Order: sequence, then structure tokens, then C-alpha cells
Amino acid sequence: MARTLSVVVALVGLGGGAALYLASNSRGPGVDGKAIAADLDGRLREAAAGVHSRASTLADLPRLAAAVSTDERTVRDLTSDELAFRTRPGEIISIGQLPKKGGAPTVLLQLPDGAPAMPIDRVGFRLSLVNGKLMLTEVATVVPKDRADELLGAVAVSWPVDVQAIAAKLDALGAGARLDVSGQSLALGARPLGGAATTSVPLESEPGKGAVLIVPTVSGADPTILRGAAGGVALLGLLIAAILWSRGRPKQAAPAEVSGTGRTELAAASTPPSAIAASGQKQIGRFTVLKQLGSGGMAEVYLARATGEAGFEKLFALKVMHASLARQEEIVEHFLDEAKLASRLTHPNIVQISDLGRAGDDYFIAMEYIDGADLERLLNAARARGAQVPVKVALFILRKICDGLHAAHTAVDADGKSLEIVHRDVKSANVFVAKNGAVKVGDFGIAKANQLSRVKKTDVGMVKGTREYMAPEHRLGEAVDRRADLYAVGAIAYELLSGTAINLDLAMLAQRGREGWPHLPKLATVRPELPPELDDVIFKALAYERDARYADCGAFEEAIDAIVNKHGLSAGEKAVALWVEAELAAEPAADVARSKTNAYQQS
Repeated sequence: MARTLSVVVALVGLGGGAALYLASNSRGPGVDGKAIAADLDGRLREAAAGVHSRASTLADLPRLAAAVSTDERTVRDLTSDELAFRTRPGEIISIGQLPKKGGAPTVLLQLPDGAPAMPIDRVGFRLSLVNGKLMLTEVATVVPKDRADELLGAVAVSWPVDVQAIAAKLDALGAGARLDVSGQSLALGARPLGGAATTSVPLESEPGKGAVLIVPTVSGADPTILRGAAGGVALLGLLIAAILWSRGRPKQAAPAEVSGTGRTELAAASTPPSAIAASGQKQIGRFTVLKQLGSGGMAEVYLARATGEAGFEKLFALKVMHASLARQEEIVEHFLDEAKLASRLTHPNIVQISDLGRAGDDYFIAMEYIDGADLERLLNAARARGAQVPVKVALFILRKICDGLHAAHTAVDADGKSLEIVHRDVKSANVFVAKNGAVKVGDFGIAKANQLSRVKKTDVGMVKGTREYMAPEHRLGEAVDRRADLYAVGAIAYELLSGTAINLDLAMLAQRGREGWPHLPKLATVRPELPPELDDVIFKALAYERDARYADCGAFEEAIDAIVNKHGLSAGEKAVALWVEAELAAEPAADVARSKTNAYQQS
């Protein structure tokens, strides 16, 4: 009887589940509008970072500053000959004038020829639909070399935003959506919205301001909930049926080990939950993620632990590419090239790479974990309380930076051929100082190595780096060599010894000219206790013409060594460790919370 009843219950449960499932399908597709909007916002932020870099780079070019105050023919001649602009696929560049005393803006050049006209009347980001494509534009101002009292120059860079992946997601759901931008509409997904009820979800990112995503509203119960209920009803029916079926079996004697207890123990044979699941920690390959250290445009960095035999454990900084970028082949190649390049560099003053791999959808780089802080954070902490870096400590740090970079610049491949590595983003935020006093250069993310096949030359106007520390030739988009890195070390040297943050970008060059570059006060006037020879040494590293600088970081270090030995200014890692400890201890609580991610904030 019990077995018959169990069959009936099972059939009823399955039937009820099927009915609920069919009902969920009849409700039409359900769309999480907030999730789709968040995905689109993320893509807009990624595009905005590239567009901003491109626009600001073009706006800083001195030749463009000279051109925007002229006429259409002159601008076209300059861009075709001297500036050699080359647009990327889908990119549109507009160059024009903005009158200061009223009047309509004048477009002097539109690239490529025949491209749709992009407005230059408003500085900042703008989202628009052009020929059925979603375009993100940033307009940046250009300070003209002449007629600055009459007008401003303007350069607009427009890039298409890839929404195909979002459309594919909607197609998989059997749903459609619509993006409304400035009175125009872009359909997302193959299925039209039709006359169904809709919900409006505004985009929240800065470049997406004013755009609204329209998604279908599902009436009645959420189909996801209905489908969950369908599964629950079916499972409950089967469970009750199983219990009834088991009661219909002939009773067996209890196992010997539990007989006499007055009850029957049921020992379920199941796999115990993993330690990761129990602790809530994520596993990436052989690494257990402990906490997040920092986040940047390409990746997030985590503190992770790797374990081995006999209780072996070691901490690493695990750099994991953003999932949204992992589908872009060029970016993945760039990420992998960074790891392959840095893995060739073995030196105590370079952050070491231990592993490179892919776990599921995650691309990761395992790096040496540095328990300390980046130099930018330490300098900010000192400046906040009006303190100077001890001269001995500053000179020790500079010498170690030179050591690490010289090792990178002179690195060779397995055949002894020079890799010709140039870091290209040397700055205080990429110098890491450990609590034990060790100094290391890291983040070779945009380094150039002529011997690596996939590293491509940067086009004019596609300059990457941090403008405050860029050598003039780098900022102008010209070819760079190790002397560009040396120039950046000179900038760090001035900050370390003067206690002043500096900005050596081309806006200063346009204002003050090349004569007297880099237009900084002599160190002896800022800190009279400094050896006077330091001015000549550091200003030589900061020379405008690369040929006027030291030949390499090794020669720069030798010049610093001579001053250290002459004035008895040598120090060791212990002195640096004491300085780091003091700065971190004195750091305000608010700053600690903001920059606790230590050496990996910029990764």
C-alpha cells in the first residue's frame, strides 16, 4: 500500500512542478534591468578610460597647439605630415576652434575623411548614436600657441562602444531591450520590445549620464521564482515518495554498532564541504584568496596563500584580470606579455613574478607579496605632516631604484641578446618599499621590449604612462629608450629630496618653454642641508634633450654614489625600515583606510 501511495505522490509532485514551469514560460522572458545596465556602465567606463587617455594626449601636443589657431588647410597639412595622426578602426577625431567671445565652434578637420561630424561645442564626455552605433566622445581643450585671447582649440575623440555581448545575453534570454540616448534609440537584442510593459533603468556611470535602458516588465510572479517553485514542488513530491517507498520495504536488523540504542543511526556517505567553501574564500588555481589589496583599470590584486606539503604556506600578491576584459584578445595578450616580460627579470630590486596561468575564466599573475607601502603613499604621509624624507634614506631608495631599472634595461634573452626593455611608467606609485627596508620596482604593465614579438609600437597620440613623470619625447609620442625611465627617476629624486610633488607634463612646457627646463627651484633653496652637487646631478637626469642626460641608470647611480661617499650619507635597509615604520604609524586613520591596499593600489 505504501509503495502504491508513493507512486501517486511522485506523479502528483512531478505534475505540479511541470505546471508551474509551463506557467513561468507563459509569462514571457524576465530581464534583470539593473544587471544589464551595470554591464553597460562597465563597458562605458572601460571605453571612457581609453578615450580620455587618447584625447588628453592629443590635446597636449605642442604642434597641435600651434595648429588650432590657424585654418583648415594648415591643420590638415600638419596632421598629414608632422603629426601623422592615424585613427583606430571605428575611431573619429575632430579638431576645431571654440571662440571665447561667442559664436559657433569651427571644425577644422574631421578624421577619417567622410566620417560623420562629431560636435565639439561642449567639453567633456558625450554619448550618442551614429549610424546605428553607440559612440562615446570626449572633447578636450587645446591651449593655442597664438590668439589665446580669442579662442580655445578643441579635439574630440569618439570611439564605438561594443554592445554585442549584451545583445547576445538578451538573445539567450529570448528578450529585447532598448537604449535611449539624446532622443535616439538603439535596439539591443534581436527580439523587439513591441507593446509590452517596460521599465526604465538610468545608467549611472559618468559617461552614461542621461542615457536610459528600457527593459520589459514581467507582470505577475517573477518567472524565475515560478521556475524555482516548480523544481521545489517536484523535489518535495519525490522526497515524500521515497520515504513512503522505504517504509514499504521489509525491516532489516539494525547494524551491530548501533544496536541497543533504541533507535537506528543513518550514517550519510557524503563529501565534507571544502575548507574554501566553509570559510567563504575564493580559490584561483592553487591560490586561496584572503583579501583584496587593490584594483586598477585592467585587474584586481588580492592577497593570496599557496599551500604545499608538510604545512608549507607562502603569501603572494595575485593579480587577476577583470572578467569583463578577459574576452578581449588584445587585452589578454597585453596582460600575458606583462607577466612574461617581468618573469625574465630576476633582481632583488624588481618585484618578482612567480606564476602565470588561467583558472576557469580567470587570468592571473602571481607576484611577490611586499608587506609595506608604495613610495607615493609614504611621500604623501610625510607631506601631510610637514616632514621631509631623511637624506640618507632618500639617497638609498634612489640608488636601489636605479639598480632595479638598470637590471631591466640590460636584461638579455636565453641567447644573450638584449631585450631592450623600457619600463615607460616609472613613478613613485610603482616603487614599493617593504617594512624590512627592501626597495623594489614593479608594475611593468606597459613596458616595451623590442624582442617580444607581440609588443607593438605605440602610434602617435596613443601614448601610455603617467604624464607627470614622462620625458618630453615620451609625452610627444616619439620613440623612447632607457633614458626616458632615467628621466622619471630624476622626477622621483626631486620629490624625495624636496618633499614637493611635481608635474612635468607638457602644459608646463607650453607655458614656460624649453629654456630653463624643468623650471623647478634648486634643491639647495628648498633644503639648505642638501649637498649642492645634487642639483647638477638631478637636473642632468631631467634634461629636456635625452642626449644631455646620463647614458643610463647605472651612470646616474654612480653620480649619486659619489655624493654619498663624499658626504658620508650612506644608509642601509634598517634605516629605511625605521622610516617606513614611522611614516605608517603616523599616517592618519582616514588615509590608512583609504590606502591600506599598500603596494598594489595602482596595479
